[in-house]
Amino acid sequence: MAAKHTSSLLFSSPKHICTRSVYRDVFGSLRYSSTEAAAPPPLLTKLKADLKTAMRAKDAARLAVVRGTISEINQLASGARPVTSDMQILALLKKRKSATEQAAAEMKKANRPDLLEKEEQQLAIIEEYSSSISLMDVAEMRQIVRSEVETRRASGPQDQLKPGIVMKHLLAEDGLLAGKALDKAKLAELVREELMSNHQES
Repeated sequence: MAAKHTSSLLFSSPKHICTRSVYRDVFGSLRYSSTEAAAPPPLLTKLKADLKTAMRAKDAARLAVVRGTISEINQLASGARPVTSDMQILALLKKRKSATEQAAAEMKKANRPDLLEKEEQQLAIIEEYSSSISLMDVAEMRQIVRSEVETRRASGPQDQLKPGIVMKHLLAEDGLLAGKALDKAKLAELVREELMSNHQES
């Protein structure tokens, strides 16, 4: 009886088995097993393809941008907020653009045209990837914000007419802007403007 019990323990499975497995390919990029439901962001797929092309072409500027961006994505993969959308990649590109602009300014000040050219080449590539993500038209976004604000002014409690609360409802899973590719900083600006406009009209 004891031997039979020991055997069953050896071949028993853990109660909790994660069906998702993640591993890295030779380029350091994340790959998902066939049990992973969510597909990688389109821009990440493009970055991985461009990495191979840049390596073959020995394009140092593009390699620096692409490899650096993929590295950041990989670092975030094991954290609380893994990169799962193009908008998150866009945020990373914006940070990289800011850092590169600062480096370019320093190279210009130091009178290093060779290094300045390097930074400017990377800036152009960062802008190329950033512009590949189509954001919601500002006019369309304003109309949606205005509709939300007017609806809340007419029927909701006044303490709901605060920028943070309005944005939270717009971006919620069932909100009017749920899942939309948009500039959140611009959205916040529009929400403040529409709230002020409505207060002035009252």
